Amino acid sequence: MLGTGSWRRMVVFAAICGLAAGIRPVAAEDAEEAAFEVVDTDGIYLGTGKCPKAPGVLVADDVWKEIPEYKKILADELTEDDPEYHLLMLKATERFNKALKALAKRDSHDMLGEVGSIKANNGAKIPDVTAEMIKLVTR
Repeated sequence: MLGTGSWRRMVVFAAICGLAAGIRPVAAEDAEEAAFEVVDTDGIYLGTGKCPKAPGVLVADDVWKEIPEYKKILADELTEDDPEYHLLMLKATERFNKALKALAKRDSHDMLGEVGSIKANNGAKIPDVTAEMIKLVTR
């Protein structure tokens, strides 16, 4: 059985532990604003997180227009009702995703997204990789 002073010590101890749990040293990255941040998660094609370290941006519409399988869809005016449409879209999507992965690996990008989906802070620059993506999808 606890004496009357014991519960007070436990309450004080619990309060101290609770306060101490909320205190942590400020990390260097917390003190400074991240160089890049995601502002539109729907526009991210590769990578995860809120603050990429080495992102790249592209205009996906410009890349898609150069994918041979997608060009055929447009040229033949195929619709979702055409069986060939789905096969070509699958191949085009695979080509696009393969190019994203290859570019990210080659140039050490931890995130690739649509222009405007990633914000640069503190004068940081985000490379536009659209031209490089077009080269990769047309091989």
